[in-house]
Amino acid sequence: MSTPRESNDTRKRILLAARQQFARNGYAGTRLDDIAEDVGIRRPSLFHHFKDKPTLYQAVWQQAMEEQDEQLTPYFEQPGTHPVELLHLATDAWVDYAFSNPDFVYLSLFAVASGQSKEMPPKTAVQTLDRWQKLIERGIREGAFNPVPLVDCMSLIAGMTSFYLATPNNKVPQLVQSYTGDRVLFANRLKQLLSTLLVKPQGDNVLPFRR
Repeated sequence: MSTPRESNDTRKRILLAARQQFARNGYAGTRLDDIAEDVGIRRPSLFHHFKDKPTLYQAVWQQAMEEQDEQLTPYFEQPGTHPVELLHLATDAWVDYAFSNPDFVYLSLFAVASGQSKEMPPKTAVQTLDRWQKLIERGIREGAFNPVPLVDCMSLIAGMTSFYLATPNNKVPQLVQSYTGDRVLFANRLKQLLSTLLVKPQGDNVLPFRR
């Protein structure tokens, strides 16, 4: 019989293996037997920790969203910082997270394409979107941002990141070779596009683009 510590370690390894499998194959293409094999356990042992595939998928999403939220939250909670500077900081943090966790991006792509995005834990997902929404609303109130809908901003952020990170795996033609795998260059380009979309020209008072 395993100890609580061993059981917790096994659960973590299951979540990691499941995240990689779901990111690689999508929900429908992932087999629980493959996850169990990756972990080095038998299928009944997997069911000891997660009762079925949907429950495991939910747990993977919950963990991924909590990790993202933990990494990005500090960059939104800086009341004295100019909204444009906060936009740059939050974008840098998002790019760092996405490049360090490409499986999260692939997981998201499969979820949206297959309609499984409804399985994402709503509370954590809403918290993340709410922070972006509050930043945009604050920038609009303070006259720094144009009144752009959140969906436009998130489509740019998520779409550009997903396309860039998915390109090597999907063998899309050489459309983004200018980035040469450089996350700093990618982050700067994303911030430029967001600034073009969001930031109001204010003459000498505009906050310079932060590189």
